[in-house]
Amino acid sequence: MTNPAGSAASIPPQTFTYCADPVFVFGVPRSGTTALAHALGMHSDFHVGDETFFLWELYGQRRAEKVFEQWANRPSSSWLRRERVSSAEFLAAIGLGLNAMFTRSVGSRRWVDHTPHYCLMADTLAGMFPGARFIHVLRDGRQVVNSMMHIAATVPVDELDEMRNRGFLPPWSHDFREACTTWRDYARAAMDFCGRHPAQALTVIHGDLERSPETTMAAVLQFLDAPPEDGPAAFLRRDRINSSFTRQGGVPAGEYSRPDPWATWSDDQKKAFRELAGADLCRYGLASPQDLGLPLTVKIPKI
Repeated sequence: MTNPAGSAASIPPQTFTYCADPVFVFGVPRSGTTALAHALGMHSDFHVGDETFFLWELYGQRRAEKVFEQWANRPSSSWLRRERVSSAEFLAAIGLGLNAMFTRSVGSRRWVDHTPHYCLMADTLAGMFPGARFIHVLRDGRQVVNSMMHIAATVPVDELDEMRNRGFLPPWSHDFREACTTWRDYARAAMDFCGRHPAQALTVIHGDLERSPETTMAAVLQFLDAPPEDGPAAFLRRDRINSSFTRQGGVPAGEYSRPDPWATWSDDQKKAFRELAGADLCRYGLASPQDLGLPLTVKIPKI
């Protein structure tokens, strides 16, 4: 067979390796997913690259599952049905090729993806990568929303206009209610997935990573069946989580004091957060109704 591109480098490899147990770190944007992933990258078992994003474009909103259902249930002849291909096999086969691509440059290490919004397609990823583990970083919604609304401050000035013009700054970066809704919806999706897959998924509280990185990272490594190492906790202790604001402002991480958004938000902003995300914040044990000024009789749904 000739190579139409005229280059041997463009021919797919005839043999490949793949990672049996990759790791996905996800959560609401601005929740510390990147920091946790890079902390794992300080461990000798893991390799951390950039956020991928394209898996959502290709397979988000159950696109692959819908294609399978459509063509497996075709009224006339169906290759998928004739060959007795199950939905699980179909997803795993798709994931195998991607896994080989991700594994190509990491050697024997486990690759770690930290694209936050993959929590919205976690069930699809679990089908595509059956041996994967999932780490959900859950952060106080008030801190998340505040960080979302100030995300432009972390973008270099010479890049900011282009980011805006090309649509890379999402609606939650300038719409307070959108930020509240995003926190609520992402957190619900991630918590629901973790609740249904306790052997495969773990929720880590952002505050625990800040207050006790050694204990928290030891639990994460145990969940991932990785041997104890000091590097991950040392990274968090040294660089802090969500340190983009300290880097932008030139404030040393050790001297940075995180602002209390509830003390600076307007009454309208507090009202919007209570309305859109207050019950969920209480549901996850990150605040009490009294903290948010909610009625003591407010119904807090169980996790």
